[in-house]
Amino acid sequence: MFKKKYKVDYCGKKFWYTNAKDRYCAGEKVILYYSMLATDTDYSFWLEGAELMLSYDNEKGYVLSFIMPENDVVVHSSSRNSMTKNSMKIISDES
Repeated sequence: MFKKKYKVDYCGKKFWYTNAKDRYCAGEKVILYYSMLATDTDYSFWLEGAELMLSYDNEKGYVLSFIMPENDVVVHSSSRNSMTKNSMKIISDES
């Protein structure tokens, strides 16, 4: 018997995640590598309203993971320049 797969929406930025797939089975551990990195920039990622914990791989970039729920999800991301006094947001899919 096949498990149902659910959709992941990357807010039009799927190409920023080097190994992203469109669908995953419920209960599957999803591991994404975010490779669109800029110097002096802080990144944040959210899923279902909760910020995802990040690790870093020198060859693959930021590593984020989650267990796929039994519903479609949206992965949100934002970045900000960490060198400015006010740390202005420069990229966001929240707008």
